[in-house]
Amino acid sequence: MAGKSIIDKKTLLKIAIKMVEKDGIESINARDLAANAGISTKPIYRIYKSLDELKTDVNEIIKKEYDEFIMKRVDNKNALITVCVAYVEFAEMHKNYFKCMFLSNNLKWTSIDDVLNEKWNQSTIINLVNKHNLSFEEAKNLFMNVWLYANGLATLIACNDLVIDNKEILIRIVKIYKELSKKLKTTN
Repeated sequence: MAGKSIIDKKTLLKIAIKMVEKDGIESINARDLAANAGISTKPIYRIYKSLDELKTDVNEIIKKEYDEFIMKRVDNKNALITVCVAYVEFAEMHKNYFKCMFLSNNLKWTSIDDVLNEKWNQSTIINLVNKHNLSFEEAKNLFMNVWLYANGLATLIACNDLVIDNKEILIRIVKIYKELSKKLKTTN
């Protein structure tokens, strides 16, 4: 590419995010990013030491978008249901963002406890303690079982293996929530 091209970090990140939204995080490489930005690869490496550093910033932007998406949909009266429905809807509406966040190792989860300890999930678990008068352990178990079900739906949707409308998502999550809640009440 001839001539000097100037680009700033914010613009470069916007372009990278669009690439991820369209084709996934795997689409980010110096040559394609430069082509989409209309620049050579040199300005990319003036802004970032490596593509991994750029991808870290991309992941942070996606996490913020996820947080905003979920927070707009959470109803504290039914926190677990609304969080799980929103999680599945996020997978449906933002397949590549979902894959980038949850179907890669970006969150560094290696155990169920890692999922439970996420700040996103702690408030929902505490909500269950207060709403159902559950112990913290019981609330964690209820959360995990309903969330694992929602995660299965979300993963199938994000990978284009399952097509399901929002009404059915809600019905299925409410059903599993009620069944698991009922089991807790019978064991208490």
